[in-house]
This record gives sequence, structure tokens and C-alpha cells, in this order.
Amino acid sequence: MPTFFLPALSIVAAAAAPGQAAPEPQTAVEEEAELELEDDIVVTGSRQPRGSVIGDIKPEVVLSGRDIRAYGASDIGELLEELAPLTGSIQGRGGEGRPVILLSGRRISGFREIRDLPPEAIQRVDILPEEVALKYGYRADQKVVNIVLRRRFNAVTAEVETNLASDGGRQVHEADVNYLRLGNGSRFSVDGEYTRSNPLFETKRNLVNADPNRTLLAASDAAKLNATYKRTILGSVSATISGELGGANTLAGLGSAANGQRLLRDNRTRTGVLNYALTGDLAQWRWSLNGGYTRDWSTTITDRDYGTGVQRDRAQSVAETIETEGTFSGSLFDLPAGAVTATLKAGFSLHDIASESRRGGLFTATDLSRDQGTGQANIDVPIWRDGPIGALSATVNGSVDQLSDFGTLGSLGYGFNWRPVDAVRLIGSVTHEQGAPTIQQLGNPVIVTPNVRVFDLTTGQTVDATTVTGGNPNLLADRRSVLKLGLTVKPILGTDLTVLANYTDSRIDHPIVGFPTATPEIEAAFPDRFDRDSAGTLIRIDNRPVNFDRSRQRQIRWGLNWTEALEAPPPTGPDGQPLTPEQIAERRASFRERSRGRDGTSESGVRPAGGSRASGFSGRGSGRFGGARQGRVQLSVFHTWRLEDTILIRPGVPELDLLNGSATGTRGGQPRHEIEFNAGYNRHGIGVRLTGTWEGGTTILANPSGAPSPEDLSFGSLFTANLRVFADLSQQRALVRNAPFFRGSRVTLAVNNLFNQRLEVRDAAGVVPIGYQPALLDPLGRSVRVSFRKLFF
Repeated sequence: MPTFFLPALSIVAAAAAPGQAAPEPQTAVEEEAELELEDDIVVTGSRQPRGSVIGDIKPEVVLSGRDIRAYGASDIGELLEELAPLTGSIQGRGGEGRPVILLSGRRISGFREIRDLPPEAIQRVDILPEEVALKYGYRADQKVVNIVLRRRFNAVTAEVETNLASDGGRQVHEADVNYLRLGNGSRFSVDGEYTRSNPLFETKRNLVNADPNRTLLAASDAAKLNATYKRTILGSVSATISGELGGANTLAGLGSAANGQRLLRDNRTRTGVLNYALTGDLAQWRWSLNGGYTRDWSTTITDRDYGTGVQRDRAQSVAETIETEGTFSGSLFDLPAGAVTATLKAGFSLHDIASESRRGGLFTATDLSRDQGTGQANIDVPIWRDGPIGALSATVNGSVDQLSDFGTLGSLGYGFNWRPVDAVRLIGSVTHEQGAPTIQQLGNPVIVTPNVRVFDLTTGQTVDATTVTGGNPNLLADRRSVLKLGLTVKPILGTDLTVLANYTDSRIDHPIVGFPTATPEIEAAFPDRFDRDSAGTLIRIDNRPVNFDRSRQRQIRWGLNWTEALEAPPPTGPDGQPLTPEQIAERRASFRERSRGRDGTSESGVRPAGGSRASGFSGRGSGRFGGARQGRVQLSVFHTWRLEDTILIRPGVPELDLLNGSATGTRGGQPRHEIEFNAGYNRHGIGVRLTGTWEGGTTILANPSGAPSPEDLSFGSLFTANLRVFADLSQQRALVRNAPFFRGSRVTLAVNNLFNQRLEVRDAAGVVPIGYQPALLDPLGRSVRVSFRKLFF
């Protein structure tokens, strides 16, 4: 951690609470009891828990505070990575993008606002289907994660970690400090992080034709500092402002020039972000206004061997975005089955990207801008409340985008939400939408990279070719149609077992993609993107994005999530004897009474869950109130079955079947089957988590419609597993008694790619092509991470 972060953190933390006296210390019993109370959801005069989302679609999965702590994540960003099997969607454009994030059922200024907050500050997480995004003004192509924070929390979190590759040659070191204060409806946080990564050279992996001057993974230094402040203004308006400054320097080796000189690429990026969010209620309508300003700088300096000597190419870009949008959600009128509700959104954004590049004395410059106005509406109509077929509602939505460089683009969607019985829910939707390429896809600076290993399926050779990346100003907007059917079942009453299944059928006209791998089919469709010498050797590929004619995907993703609480040890008194139910109730009542006198009550007149000034501690103490040492076991397993994945590059060119020999990427075609799993066990402060994925094998055929060829490639199946073991030292009573410093501490040992598996590629003769050596496809392999984390209350 850079030293300038630490005094800044102390100054800001002190300024955040002027005039406040230091909190009086709590006893271990009080802290344990508060944790027990935090995980209770207090509902007074409300049909839904605090912070629930709007509408009638219930969460697919609900995680309590104890469930969340059992994941052993360091911050919300890491928690979402652990929840990836539950938040994955097959409705997005290529499946990309994180889920929509809400905070207590409200929009936020941006993910940066909460990304670095400690999970101990979370009371509950709801995971909801994509259709809920429409109710908040988003497109229905991402899952929704609603995070509910505790009412009170005050702690500094510090963590240091180191990550080492078991095969050697690569080390990553990281330090992070976070301060968070929640209370009285306000929130203040500041976070500083520094990461240093050492380079990994080809010679460390025993590669054939290894170049001592070429890196597989670049060296880098990265740092960021962000802060967020939220409070209530004007009586009932929640106002949030957040900002971040960050940057990274990377240095990569590109090999050797003809004269033996080392070729380097030096890349520097800087980012500045300032966001705001305002939310409130107006009569029966919930409203929000959010937006901000983002500025990204990037400079890339690349050494190139021009034959007469090494020269330096230079590419620079500056991208700026100003955006704001407002949403209104509420009831329009009542029907016998309930209220007809609507969500309306309007906004605008200004994007600008200026880039320039100088290559071998040739100077080019691009300056693009885009002004965009957006309007969107979603209407939910209840049809049956508890009729003969259960509860049924319908939804219709539409949007219009006016783009200065693409004209008017629109979308239309409609669907239904049917709950025949309480344990079963079926959601169906159809979406038709248009999407413009991003301004970066249009205007990123052109960067030329020499000595990139490429396998040429046309000749069966692995060559060191020059690649060209950057923007393509000639891209077209795409048109996308998606049919989705989603089923959620809770088959066993009284358990946390949820079974989920989704089917999607997607067709995209003029899809925008990164340029695919070098196959005879691709070269026939884009001959101007490939350069060969007089001997037919591939020497240059233009990898800038393109439009295909159309694509079609049909797939099923299904699986289950199961969580079970393990019985806690019997509560005991000072004499070590088990407490009776009456004694437990008496102690809880006594603690609540003392809490009221110390900190007041909630708006409902009940001591709020998580109402401690020192709340949020993960599993502290002996658990004599029966909650802190309660264990958890959790399992998520999801299977994706791809039924169809085809691409028509251009009319008159054979259609690519990515499930049967065609490919658009360097790692083979599309696997027909993929399995994700996430399992965990946590008890007495010790947690073990095992996560992983399995993908079926694929092929790339030089001529998919013809006879087998010596240039055909076979890609084996790949199974990767990650193991993480962590110990909450607070629950190791003997250790804490002898060394109080370890209260609030956690030690983690993680092994990624536990079995050191890498993708195996062979040609028709069973030989591994030079460009597909396993260490080129996965340079890091197995890595071991050790971290120490501590909360200071």
C-alpha cells in the first residue's frame, strides 16, 4: 500500500464523524448477541423484508448474513465472483457483463460505489431473474443482485496477500485498506488498493522456441483510491456521491529484433470517475436520478523491428463520458387482481473518444463523439391474484434511443410471470432490440503488435505474425431477438433448495464480434484482413472488430442451489452448563433493552437487526447465544447445454457451426456442455470452499464440410478447480485470549487451478502445434494465494 494512502485514510475517517465520542467498548457477550440479532430480519407492518425490490417477482435465491460470511470473501466484488454460478445469464450479448446491482431495492451511482465494501456489512443478498431489471430502467439481459446493508457498521478493514505460481516465475502482491461507517441512514467509505505483478517470461515455462525477451504475462503496477458518501437531504431524499482515481502501468516483452535487441510494449492507463445518485419517494412513486463523469487516458508505446532498426510506435486515446438518467416507478391504477405499475426512464449521455497513433512515421488521428438520448417504459399488469390457475401477470416494455451517429434505435419486449403454486414460478419473455457498437469499438487507436504466435489452419503452420487491433469506424448496429422461458422451483418445503432452469433462443442480425481466428472459412470471407508472403506464409492479421451477417444460439441452463444450516453448539452460561430456552430469551431481552438505552430504536420501534456500533463481526466469540458458531453447508451446480450455435459470416459463404468443427476464437469451437459448481462448508470459524468448471472438448476443422485434413485440430475437455480454506481467528478462543490482536482476523489459503490443468490441443497426427503449447494457452497454471485480513472496530 503506498504510504500516502494511510494518512489520507486517517484524515478522512476522522472528518467523517465530527464531534462523535469514541464508542464505549463492548463485552464479548454483547458482541455475540448483536451478531445473532443482525441476522434476524425485523418486519413491522410490511409484507416484504426491508430493502426488497419492487414488483411481484420473488428472488430465486436469498442469502442471509451468515450465508454470506460463509463464503469467506474479502469484499463485495469478490463475493460476486463467488456467486457467479447463481448470477450467470444466457440472455446477454454473448453472455458478457456482471449482473445489475441494487442497494436495498434502489439504483446506485455505479458498481464502484459498493465494490470494495466488506461482506460483514451485508445483512441480505437477493438474486433475481433478468426481468426484474426492467422495473429499474435496465435491459432484461442481466440477472439482478439486490444487496441490503446492515443499519449500523463501523470498521476499518485491512488485507495483505501474495499470489505465487506453483510452476514459478510469477508473483503478485496486493495490499488494501477500507474504512466503512453506516449509521443513522448515512454511509461513508474510503478504499485504497495497490497491486504489483512481476513478469512471467517464456523461458520460465520450457516452451519450444522460447524467446528470453518475450513475456507470457506482463509486469504491472496498479493503484486506486475511491470514496463514497451518502446521507439524507431535503428531509427524505437519499443523496450519494462517489469518486475514484486509478491507474496502471504494464510492461511486456514482445521478443527480440533481428539484431537481438529486446522489443517492449509500455502501456499506461489512468481513470477518473465522479458519480452521483439521488433517490426518493413522491406520493406512491419511487424515483431516482443518477449519472456522472468518467475520463480514461491510455498511452501505448510499442517497439517494432522495421528491418533497418527498431522504432517506437505510439498510440494514445482519451475517452470521456457524461451521463445522467432518471427513473420513476409506481402505480397507475388498480384492477381486481392488483395495481397496474409502470417504470419510466429518460436520460442522455455524451461520449467522446480522441485517439492518435504514429507507426513508422505514419500519423493517423480519430476524433469521434456520440450524443445519445434514451427513453424507456415498462408496464406490469396483474391478471390473476389467486385465481384457479394461481397468480398471473403480464409485462410489456419498449425503449427508444436517439444516437447522433446511428439515428434512432428501438426495442420492444413482452412477457408473463406465472405462479401456479407457491413453490413454482414460470417466467416467459420475448425481446426485440437494436444495439449500436460502442464508441470504443468504433474509435479505439490502431495498435500493431509484432511476433504474435498464430496457428494458420490453411497451411498447418505456427507463425510469428503481426496483429492489428483497434476500432473499426465502419461497424453497423445489430438487431437481436430473444425468447426466454425460465422456471424456478422450491421442491422441498422448509428447505433452502432451489432448482432453476432457463431456455433461450437468440437470433442476432449483423452481430458485432472481435475478429475470429485464422481459418480457411474466415479468410475466404475476409481476404483483405490477411497478408501472406510469396511463399504463402501468414505474416499479418487485422483483428479489428467486424459485423457478421447473422448468428443463432439456442441453449438450456439449469441447476440447483442448496444451503443448510448446521446446528449450533448448545448455548451455555458462565458455569458452562446449557442455558434453558427461558434463560436465552431473558438474555436477549436484556440485551435489547440495554441497546435501546444506548443507541435508540429503529423507525419501527424495534431495535434494528445489526444495530451495533461494532456490528458486522464474522462469527465472533463462543456463540453462547446460539448464532455466532452456527455452521453452513452450501452447494450450487449449473449445467449449460448448447443446442445450436451457428454464424453466417456473409451471404454465399458456408454457415459456421461452432458446435461441429467451426470456430471464431483461438481456443476451439463452442463446447456443447459446460458445468459450473460452487460448494462450501463453514463451522467453528473454519471454512472450505471448492469451485470449478468443466467444458467439453471441441474441434476446428480446416474444411468442416469436406474430408478430414492434417490441419484439423482437436481441443480436449478441460476441468479446473479452485480450493480455498480460511480460518476466522476470532472463533479460536484460546488464540484470542492469548493474543487479542487476532480478534477480527482471518487467514486464507487459496489454490487456483488446483490440479494444474491446461487445455490440450493436438493436430490430426496427435502432435501439439507450437502455437498451442499448454503454457501459451494458460501461462500461470496453478497458483497459491495467502492472505491475512483484519477488521478494526
